[in-house]
Amino acid sequence: MVAAVVVAAVALSGCSGIPRSGGVNEGGDIAGPVAADIEFLPAGPVADAAPAVILRGFLEAASSPQNDFAIARQFLTPVASDTWNPSSMTLVDSGVRPSSELSDTSISIGVDASAVLDAEGRFTQQQSPVHVDVAYTFERVGGQWRIGGLPPGIVIDKNTFLQVFRQTSLYFLSPDNRRLVPDVRWFPSRASTTTRIVKALLEGPSAWLSSTGAATSAFPPGTTLVADAVPVQDGVAIVDLSAQSLRASVVAKSLMKIQLEASLTQVSTVRSVELQILGSTQRSQGTGVTVAQMMPTVDARPVVIRDGKLGLLSSASVEVLTRVGTRGVDLSTVTAGTLSSDGSRLAVVTAEGVWATDTTGSLTLRDSRPGLVAPAVDDYGNVWTVPRNDPSQVQTYAADGTMTLVTVPWVDADSIVSLRLSVDGQRAVIMYVVDDRTRVVVASVARDERGIPSELGTPIDLVAPAGYPVDAVWLDAITVAVAGSDGSGNGSIVRQVVGGESQSYARAGSVVSLSGGSAVTQLHVLKRDGVLDQPRGTTAWYVTATGITALLTVQ
Repeated sequence: MVAAVVVAAVALSGCSGIPRSGGVNEGGDIAGPVAADIEFLPAGPVADAAPAVILRGFLEAASSPQNDFAIARQFLTPVASDTWNPSSMTLVDSGVRPSSELSDTSISIGVDASAVLDAEGRFTQQQSPVHVDVAYTFERVGGQWRIGGLPPGIVIDKNTFLQVFRQTSLYFLSPDNRRLVPDVRWFPSRASTTTRIVKALLEGPSAWLSSTGAATSAFPPGTTLVADAVPVQDGVAIVDLSAQSLRASVVAKSLMKIQLEASLTQVSTVRSVELQILGSTQRSQGTGVTVAQMMPTVDARPVVIRDGKLGLLSSASVEVLTRVGTRGVDLSTVTAGTLSSDGSRLAVVTAEGVWATDTTGSLTLRDSRPGLVAPAVDDYGNVWTVPRNDPSQVQTYAADGTMTLVTVPWVDADSIVSLRLSVDGQRAVIMYVVDDRTRVVVASVARDERGIPSELGTPIDLVAPAGYPVDAVWLDAITVAVAGSDGSGNGSIVRQVVGGESQSYARAGSVVSLSGGSAVTQLHVLKRDGVLDQPRGTTAWYVTATGITALLTVQ
């Protein structure tokens, strides 16, 4: 868990009191990326200042990453300045840090970290703040007190973190190169942000994505930047790569540029990308595929069943779906379901089991096991099913009915509540219960060359809703929403970026199910009385329809 990351990073500094286990749950809100970069210019050390004043100044100066934390390094001895690695870890706290003098030359501060950022920019929230006692030692340099011993990384309060760091999605490739798969990181908002993004892209996806092959990269192994910088000229980011990239095919170079464009154009100063190899500009050739084509979106309207009709809810009417057939299934008995993002594949669940679109376009009963949860449909046309009380028995069905058993990591689970696939088909969000504790995790999907799933990889923990678990869905490519319910039937809904912040919604009443789309604003909530709600920000809900008997997701 995250506490173990903190232990590894600060062990050498003599920190103590860090828990080594426990799940991840909702913490304080950390906002998303800011539109404009904020530059902090804190003061340097004051002459003849006492160690406590030097330490306070250093902690404030660490909010300024400009020129490799040049101001903060003024508070360190020359040796400490040369060895200190501020980017190795970032502890995010409230800013309240009680201190104690350990000796005339040593001061300890207490940090209650609500989140941690690792050296690669991966952000994880804590279930509850992790307490760390951090010691700093002092030496005299030219008659002035300076910090000679300190842990790696920085400590920063969450309000400043929001302004200093930027949430960014690095984009990698699905195994068949048809989709872009996001990997969320956080980088300091400064002139070198473009450089850090490209360097991180060249390093490859996070282990939880790459271990199953769910996310790959077009950049040949060993590729680096020629000049260790990515300048931006008139809105064009110039990426000059080393000789290793010459090994890439024409198609691979096209995909490399797509990865760069999707990742770098999130920076406000970047409109486009010029790809160079050893200073030679690479002209666009190859696939002809655009970033937009590799990042599919879905209709913002929810898919519902009302008055025995299945379709897109538009104002007060239901626009019946025409690309999928529902013959043989009484839609009034459907409790949940999923529609593929292109509208060609449908899977629904009734008391009889899961029905799915077959090769003729009609619904066929695929899985008749009792107690099945809502089915999922992935980007390859596979339908996923699993019984609530047999959570390790996840099966997938191809369009021709071929069944495959998927190996899953939650072998100790007592029950499963939901399993949904992201629109790119490479990641699943799963809500399950183990030892009376709800867990919400995201795992990547391993597939064979035909796109048939074989395994879900090592999961990462997300927020768990308060109360009895109800549902978990994707809101967009990087955000999930999870719902729980207390004993009085009040819904608790939280959304979280995978690798980013979490945020709670206002209480939502008796929640039955959720659905998402291509944006967080497309969250819909079905209640037990057939009312369909949408959030107004995070503080209120408004009714969009009544008489809804089932709310489907789109994947």
